[in-house]
Amino acid sequence: MPPLRLGKVPSGLGTADLFITISDDDRALLRVDLYGDSSEESFTCQDALVWHDHVFVGFGNRVYVIDPNQQSASEISLGPTFGYFGAFYAGRDYLLAASGESLLRLAPDGTTLWRRSNLGVDGVVVKSVENGLIHGEGEWEPPGSWVPFVLQLESGDSGR
Repeated sequence: MPPLRLGKVPSGLGTADLFITISDDDRALLRVDLYGDSSEESFTCQDALVWHDHVFVGFGNRVYVIDPNQQSASEISLGPTFGYFGAFYAGRDYLLAASGESLLRLAPDGTTLWRRSNLGVDGVVVKSVENGLIHGEGEWEPPGSWVPFVLQLESGDSGR
């Protein structure tokens, strides 16, 4: 099966940094080859999840939104400085993507509903999502100086 190649694909193709096979039960639907950019800050955290009808992959400084049925993808840049992917936080009605400095809420089709930057400089984590509020922490003076924040799930505005 020919792959869907994403990221900074070298002219000679070479070997991808990450391979993903998307399947429906035992039937392979799509192979994805992800290429990193050596100028990016970090590839330490990576994750993939199926949410609604799309596959979301966090890798390097980007989130890739893959539509297996259309065999197409889009990408969301997390930023050039400390924009490395950190983690996904998913619920039935929301998908949050954390980077080193920001938090994004994504729609089921992969569009960005909102982005809240300047939540940290070397890590953003979500502790809980309750009653329409996101409770999290951002690391401001590594290592270990975490500062709490509260955001409204609907808008990304400050929750206090």
